[in-house]
Amino acid sequence: MATFNIGLTMAGAISAGAYTGGVFDFLLQALAAWEARKRELTAAGTPPEEWDVPCHDVVIPVMSGASAGGITGALGLVALADEAGSATRRTHRVAGVGDVEAGLSRLYRAWVQMPRFVDPAGGADLLGTDDLTQGPVTSLLDTTILTRIVEASLLGIGELAAPKPYLAEPLHLFLTHSNLRGVPYEIGFAAGTPGQPGYGMMSHGDRAHFAVSGVGTASFQSSWARPDPARPIDVRTLPALASVGGDWHRFAEAALGTGAFPLGLSAREIGEVTVGDYERQQWPIARFTDDPGSGERRFRLPPKFPDPLGADPGNRVDYVTVDGGLINNEPFELARWTLMRDPPAPNAREPETSRQAVIMIDPFPEAPAYDAAGTLEATLTAVIKRLFPTLKDQARFKPADLADALDENVFSRFLIAPRRRAGRGAPLEPYAIACGLLGGFGGFLSEAFRAHDYQLGRLNCYLFLKESLALPLDNVVLGEGYLAGAKLERYRPSEPTPGDPRDHYQLIPLVGSAAAMPTPPSWPRVTPAEVETMVARADGRAGAVASKLIQQQIRSRLGRLGARLVWQLYGKTKIADYVRRAVLQDLYLRDQIEGQSASLPHDARRVLSALADPAYDFRTAAGIAREHGLADAVVTQALARLSGDGVLHEGDRTRDNRPTYTLAARRPGWLKRLPVLKQLDAWLWSGEPVVD
Repeated sequence: MATFNIGLTMAGAISAGAYTGGVFDFLLQALAAWEARKRELTAAGTPPEEWDVPCHDVVIPVMSGASAGGITGALGLVALADEAGSATRRTHRVAGVGDVEAGLSRLYRAWVQMPRFVDPAGGADLLGTDDLTQGPVTSLLDTTILTRIVEASLLGIGELAAPKPYLAEPLHLFLTHSNLRGVPYEIGFAAGTPGQPGYGMMSHGDRAHFAVSGVGTASFQSSWARPDPARPIDVRTLPALASVGGDWHRFAEAALGTGAFPLGLSAREIGEVTVGDYERQQWPIARFTDDPGSGERRFRLPPKFPDPLGADPGNRVDYVTVDGGLINNEPFELARWTLMRDPPAPNAREPETSRQAVIMIDPFPEAPAYDAAGTLEATLTAVIKRLFPTLKDQARFKPADLADALDENVFSRFLIAPRRRAGRGAPLEPYAIACGLLGGFGGFLSEAFRAHDYQLGRLNCYLFLKESLALPLDNVVLGEGYLAGAKLERYRPSEPTPGDPRDHYQLIPLVGSAAAMPTPPSWPRVTPAEVETMVARADGRAGAVASKLIQQQIRSRLGRLGARLVWQLYGKTKIADYVRRAVLQDLYLRDQIEGQSASLPHDARRVLSALADPAYDFRTAAGIAREHGLADAVVTQALARLSGDGVLHEGDRTRDNRPTYTLAARRPGWLKRLPVLKQLDAWLWSGEPVVD
């Protein structure tokens, strides 16, 4: 029977990996339900032309992921291997969200139930201090909880689930890394002087490649991925695993390494890497050579390690990695090249000939913020502040790959991204992801945020399979699969494909347990008390990290005493207020905190959010309007409403007589409002207030 091959690419997302987990969960549920129905019909002896489901096959032979996406791919495959955790769908009742379904219990636990800033029960969490008792400071957050999550995912599996016919054997899994050691390359020029050194470069975009056995049964051969050095990993060894060691330790470290967000989460050591691994590494480039031994094509760039290190392919070149998404957050090309039938010839894109496609799951598809105001600030601090985002954005700029995923005429690339509506037929909400605050870290604030995104991922995947992942019946695969087209009208999308008058049909039909639309989750909010609990824990964590760093980095007793004094007098007094304001800024903007902001229109919440911005002490109406691109009248109206609600405090006027505002909760104490003491505080301690 005809087969359509799908590669999954899962982008980085930090805590919004819960969304990716939900998409993954429902996608595998839909494939399982379809396969179960095909088995029933085959067992009953029903001829394929009389089936009530299409009879073609869909197989996933490759997954590629960065950061949270890579972790989802790695732990998702493990969750599929657990018979007890994947045989029955479970419904979790989550306060503020509603019912959240999970077909992969271990994946749900790893993304929704375990990772958190604060554990109410007093267990391990990201604001704990367990890591500080084990060695030097390695990150701003306590990542021992992440190790426990991986261990909980890998250990305790009893009976193995049967391998899936919709997964390949083996399945290629690519996890991107940002190699801090780097890999040297040298490009020689043919027109140069003989013996002259070439142009030296250092590559830091790296990857770990695993060939995962035991999860699938489908046959798939990739002429590009097969010769790439891949570590074999067999899920059939999981039931005998008493501790995470050997191959599974390397697997776990590779998964944690792709999600090691710089500074925030601990970097990871990737071991047992050799010079020969890089000499044999396949590259997604059009340049190739024929291998005389096999007659196959090789897509390789020879590294240039210094002698004597580079002289022996067996020499070790282990490295430390941080978040793979730092350099390659959407490893689309690794899945695409793995699927190629005859690389470097691209996969067929036309609706009639397409028989393989990459589906990218991206919780944050929106573009980075553009400085529409054109501040053009060239001070040293402003340049330093923008330098890291600039390098990151440029490293991720891949228009050739990503643009085609949004082209309605390309049927080899698809994108699943968050979409949320308040009700049927309602416009799209400005914020779909509950975990999107604080640059993606905010989902760790509340289990309800992560549960919402997991269920939203399931819902969005359902709608994607129902309405978007569709091809015409003259497609080479669907033409064979839909033999009884007259009986299969239920699998037609409700909306026609733009620019194509032909009828399209679902590539993966929604049948059985996948036929019913997942319940849309309610938008979750936290209480001010939950925020204050997190702020207090963050303050405690910051103090513990500062104390440890002072002890480690400053040798003299006098120096340590001075550093502790500075921390107590200045750093400690600032950290809690900064964290509180940064969190509230996003919670207000996204309507994710109970209280006054929940009843405000979106523009008023933007003004309220601007007042909480930790970068400023006071705001002016003009500054808020300029920053958010709002009309002056809109800002003035919102400020009047907030003032009437008792939310605002009006500060001193600027030198050009403009009123300034801040939140009532940030109103200075009465002593600091006395003119003499206020000026003395500005001279000796706080400095002049920052106003815009």
